[in-house]
Amino acid sequence: MTKQDFIYCEKGALSKDSCKNFITFFDNNKSKASPGSYTSGVGYINNLELSLDIGDRGELHESIKKAIYNYKTRYPLVDKFIAPWQVEHICQLMRYDPNKYYDKIHCENDCYNRPSVERVFGWMIYLNDIRRGGGTEFIHQRVTAKPRAGDFYIWPAGWTHMHRGVNAPKEVKYIITGWCSFNPKVLTKINA
Repeated sequence: MTKQDFIYCEKGALSKDSCKNFITFFDNNKSKASPGSYTSGVGYINNLELSLDIGDRGELHESIKKAIYNYKTRYPLVDKFIAPWQVEHICQLMRYDPNKYYDKIHCENDCYNRPSVERVFGWMIYLNDIRRGGGTEFIHQRVTAKPRAGDFYIWPAGWTHMHRGVNAPKEVKYIITGWCSFNPKVLTKINA
């Protein structure tokens, strides 16, 4: 990745122990997980996922906060010349079994439903290393993120950063993913 592709990786943002704890948490709560879907249930993602509140997860919250700060330092205009935005407090803890992956090319603000139109950035943390495949391919940038436990990625939510999952044929893949969105409360104040 280069500075010009606007995809940022914070290596080791989340500790290996925290990654293992999230994997254990998922496996212990697998019966509560549901199949992931897109476009308000029109299609399915080939995974299982649990919703998490970032505020309830100390190290996760701090890791995301630090990585976002570093992204803003690298690209300071994103904090100065667009409307106020923030990290959404709900994120998804996901598990993909071998040969299950989200192969649909998509972007994070596809405008099919209300939450997606407000998204500014997508982000993801890999929770385990994958030896073969399992990454995230960014189509226009011709970049594939390599899954390494604890690495945090953030990228613009629009069509310029369309992406899809890459198959991990022999390994289970775990990630946490979420979004940064325009703050509707602040926008209301600006427009009033």
